[in-house]
Amino acid sequence: MNSQARITRYMQQQRSATRPQLAAALGLSLVSTNAAVAALEQAGVLLPGDTIPSGGGRPVRVYHFNPEHAAVALITATPEAHCTLLRFELLNLQGQTLEEKQARFVQLHAESLDEWLDAAARRHKLKRISLPPGLGSVLQEHLQQRHSCPVQDFYAAEALVSGRENTLTILLQKGRCPQGVVKRNSSITPCPLLHLLPLPAEWETLDYANHTLVEEMVARLLQFLICAIAPTHIDLHADFWNDRLISRLNFNLSTKLRSITLPQLHFSSITEEKLRTRIRQAAMRIS
Repeated sequence: MNSQARITRYMQQQRSATRPQLAAALGLSLVSTNAAVAALEQAGVLLPGDTIPSGGGRPVRVYHFNPEHAAVALITATPEAHCTLLRFELLNLQGQTLEEKQARFVQLHAESLDEWLDAAARRHKLKRISLPPGLGSVLQEHLQQRHSCPVQDFYAAEALVSGRENTLTILLQKGRCPQGVVKRNSSITPCPLLHLLPLPAEWETLDYANHTLVEEMVARLLQFLICAIAPTHIDLHADFWNDRLISRLNFNLSTKLRSITLPQLHFSSITEEKLRTRIRQAAMRIS
């Protein structure tokens, strides 16, 4: 990561700093800091503020992060009975919503998002377009040709990743296929084919009142992933946890996988609103 990117990420979190503060916090020379700050100011990423005393020398200028210099287009998808609900959010670089729209699509095609994204690109510099997985490579390729910013799949489970290494994070929501990502060596890798695993029912039509079937679905999913990935920890986020199910899952896995060292399981309840907040925060990370 070059000095401009490091300063940008730092300022996005800290909001304001002087050049000596940036140099000290990031371990940069004052010469390279001055050059990077000048370039970021010219690009509109940093805004110059007032000068303050420096403790004996010349006054120093405070610089502020400008969250309006660019925007992130975040698309999320919710499957419904005969269509897909797409939600479009245009966020500034502090995660604040600039625009929000939604529409239902019976069938998605390459141009489905053009009206939303073209209008956004006319008003704001797009930093990134984040898409939910499963919208198709044709749509992604079309948008990448149409816009100069990166167009990337974004797994909702990425927003829930903890700081622990060798951790598998799984997101389970009623009516949707699970999402999983693995954090290993500070890198996050999606598990994209969970819907293809041979399980006794389909996630999209699973009867969650059938507690035995729900337990078996989750237990088999975990068995496959534990054997394939061998994580040290598994963070399980779901909107249907209860004490009985958690207890039965722990017993199920300890019985069926008794010959291997089991990862530590961490159960967490997730609501739609909490997930949306975490997704917005994660979408703001500048790579």
